[in-house]
Amino acid sequence: MSRYFIGLFTLCCLSVTTVTHAQGAATSKAVNKHPIRFGLQVAQQQTTVEELKEVWKEAEALGFDTLWVNDHLLASVGPPEGSELEAWTLLAAMATVTSKVKIGAMVSNNTFRHPAVLAKMATTVDHLSNGRLILGIGAGWFEHEHQAYGVAFPSVKDRTKALGESLEVITKLWAAEPTASFKGQYYTITDAPFMPKPVQKPHPPIMIGGIGEKRVLPLVAKYAQMWNIPNLEPEKIAEKGKILQEDCKKIGRNCAEIEWSYLTPLYIKTDPASANSLLETVAKLRNVTVDEARKSILIGDPAAIRQQLQAYVDAGVTHFIINLRKPGLYDREGVRLFAKEVMPQFRRQAAQSAAASK
Repeated sequence: MSRYFIGLFTLCCLSVTTVTHAQGAATSKAVNKHPIRFGLQVAQQQTTVEELKEVWKEAEALGFDTLWVNDHLLASVGPPEGSELEAWTLLAAMATVTSKVKIGAMVSNNTFRHPAVLAKMATTVDHLSNGRLILGIGAGWFEHEHQAYGVAFPSVKDRTKALGESLEVITKLWAAEPTASFKGQYYTITDAPFMPKPVQKPHPPIMIGGIGEKRVLPLVAKYAQMWNIPNLEPEKIAEKGKILQEDCKKIGRNCAEIEWSYLTPLYIKTDPASANSLLETVAKLRNVTVDEARKSILIGDPAAIRQQLQAYVDAGVTHFIINLRKPGLYDREGVRLFAKEVMPQFRRQAAQSAAASK
């Protein structure tokens, strides 16, 4: 049992720290001028379709800008025999029960689908949602689900190289006039027509997840409109951002075009005693100090949460996505409090900054 909870907290608790706002601020202001946005990733594990629909509708009503599923065949946290619904069929349902919020999978596992099929799926959901899809995609990381279902799980090098080919195939198909061809090491398309085109022009925004400096960040620089960053402190995000800027410079791209997003769990507690109790539990399970635990969890009352988020804004992040997942990360009341007490202040600050810059 203790091993289960250690694994739960280790996987769930992504890094959010309270470093000073000044660190990285100069870099972020020069690089990232996107509006502050907030998203909610509702993991489709140990839940039902009806419950998911209810959460999706409420998220839109609360004013979240983006809404996400994950993309797994098995639950990535918790009992492996627990239920896990498929991502892209759920996105089709999400498109029909929401009307304003942007939607996507964070992030689609490239090992699960041929890129030509994924391009068709993404285009279909873009039409179902009237142009609200974000195509999130990554190389894949959860080896156990591949082993369980007999899906090939190549080396990191091969997975990231295949991801690059997938992005080339998808963008070629979306731009096909009238056909597209590509011959790579992993994928081939030959004189492939592609109709209909996506609703969004020139195509739905592409989000690439990952921080690998050798292969992933160059793909972000070349293909992405959005970059999703996992499990890093603000200082390290700023460092990775500098590398991304260099990759953009090499190909003549303005790095400010790329929105930086961060996926994080939320433990919003108005009662300091409850927050401290949780920190002590996490520290004990992970064999770290309470201060070390505090640096790896988005936790505290709304004022503390705002301070933690500001450190990420200063590092360049402008899109924060809260992870709502069973077990252990399913505090819907906390999400409501976050929407009421945290999101509005950042939006007011953004509006004031925009007005001052005119």
